[in-house]
Amino acid sequence: MRITIDGLAKEGDGVGRCADGRAIFVRGALPGEKVSIAVTDEKPKYLRGNAVAVLEPHDQRIDPFCNHVQNGCGGCNLQHADGELQKRMKLRIVQEAFERIGKFTDHTVSYGGSIEPVRYRTTIRCSVHDGKAGMRGFRSHDHIPLNSCGIAHERVEEIMTKSHFGNNKQVVIRTSTLTGKSLAVVSTSPKGVKTLEDVQVTSYEKLQKGESANIIERVCDKDWRVSAQSFFQASPQGSQLLVRTVNEIIHENVTRTASMLDLYSGVGIFAGTIGSGRKVTAVEQNASAVKDSIHNLGDSVNHVCTRVEKWETSPHDFVIANPSRSGMSKQVPSIVDQTGAEFVVLISCDAAAAARDARRMVNKGFQLGEIQVLDLFPQTSHFEVVSTFER
Repeated sequence: MRITIDGLAKEGDGVGRCADGRAIFVRGALPGEKVSIAVTDEKPKYLRGNAVAVLEPHDQRIDPFCNHVQNGCGGCNLQHADGELQKRMKLRIVQEAFERIGKFTDHTVSYGGSIEPVRYRTTIRCSVHDGKAGMRGFRSHDHIPLNSCGIAHERVEEIMTKSHFGNNKQVVIRTSTLTGKSLAVVSTSPKGVKTLEDVQVTSYEKLQKGESANIIERVCDKDWRVSAQSFFQASPQGSQLLVRTVNEIIHENVTRTASMLDLYSGVGIFAGTIGSGRKVTAVEQNASAVKDSIHNLGDSVNHVCTRVEKWETSPHDFVIANPSRSGMSKQVPSIVDQTGAEFVVLISCDAAAAARDARRMVNKGFQLGEIQVLDLFPQTSHFEVVSTFER
């Protein structure tokens, strides 16, 4: 099947039309290209496929620097586009989501910057087969063995490729660029795991029973304890860019004495930087992250360990909300409204969720302001969306 690509899906796939009118999502195809496709999945309303030959290539198509892309690794799905094209593709994905899902036709999405495009990931989740770490194939459970990873930090790559992870099926590797200490959290048991020196090996069962495992990372000239079960950005570079961007927004729009509500507060990055010197409430449901935040910030912040939906609302002047990929639930815009906050910054890691949540915020009486894309995950179709709202 030969198709001309004229659209772009949020996962970075090219989109074309079959002769019968059905959409086809094509992995490895870029907008404007004519490609030959091998169909991998057929549904009543759409198809999926892989580009097996590029008949008319985009002038910004490049050869992937990692041979595992051709092997089907599901990690990096935009290595065939140069950096400038990746930027334009991500802006387009977000712009189209806000127009199609959010119904915002008069807002322009801007680009807020990127981190280094290689060797940035200090946390990585790997599948394991016969003791060796690798990646899942795209949209599959296939194990793709890896002997290198160009987006992984050198220490993470070394642990990933030179370790034997026993009979486990999965491992999360995390390393500190500050201290060099590393963690390997396996899915079942540390028994039989052989890895490098200075790598603490543990399992989720051991962590649930109280074993301590953490690293110290530095962001914005502060040291942060991050435990194995706490969320942290894929790189300290990413956290730095995100905090700097949000801090500039707050500085331009909020008074220095305004009180702050930090929703989905994690280990306290925003509360401890933007919230420094302010009255701050940090709401987070993950107990491990709350313990880290208390360790990092002490009693300078009012820590609340609960789901945002169960938090007992109280007045605050502005809100920073950084939910997981699924975004805010339907109740959260009402909760934000009840605080009386005049200004809100929403950080989203999914374009569709960002657009949906923006519409819900507007329906509660807020006005959508700027929308920025931060490229915290080069070579992939992932990014962060920072949007602002005024009452």
